Amino acid sequence: MKSTADGVPGEQVEPAAIPRLGTTWFDRGAGYWLRRIAHGCFQLALLLFAGLVVTAFYAGFWEAVGVPRSARTAVYAVTAVACLLSLVAGFVRTRRAPVEIPTPEQAWREHRSRQRRNAASAAGGRWTLLLLAPVLPATVAWAIGTWAAPTLARRTAAEIGAREDYERRVREQEERAEAARPLPPRNRAERRHGRR
Repeated sequence: MKSTADGVPGEQVEPAAIPRLGTTWFDRGAGYWLRRIAHGCFQLALLLFAGLVVTAFYAGFWEAVGVPRSARTAVYAVTAVACLLSLVAGFVRTRRAPVEIPTPEQAWREHRSRQRRNAASAAGGRWTLLLLAPVLPATVAWAIGTWAAPTLARRTAAEIGAREDYERRVREQEERAEAARPLPPRNRAERRHGRR
């Protein structure tokens, strides 16, 4: 039976658009994978660039403080271990975190809210960078770990929510269509006279 939006034959239930993927999540074709890979590569490039900037800042910080070269090597080794542990911890924490499955509308609201928060936090907090200089590389490694977990997942929470929303709307439409269908006559007399 063809899915319809409001019980009108021929009008299909359309999948809802979600942030970054539009409606490509529905059939998961080439456009879906192109968007998903392009978005993941773009985010990875940004995080790696941030990692390079932070590493350069970090190295300059220890030189400016006047730490001798041999001590800096030890500090860098400790920092490398901290970065690796932060990367793994960020990945594992994000993977195991309970995920609330959003509806498409909630996904769009969260997307817009995140964009506003990012713009506000980009303008402020520059002095915090100086205070966090010793732990910045580990912080960026943690950010890469938390980024990698949902990016490498088979389906995002928004996709799962959109699929559940679509299936719910199809079920509702089928129930409305079933309720609108006339009942068959119960006996011969009703069949003959067309009564119900």
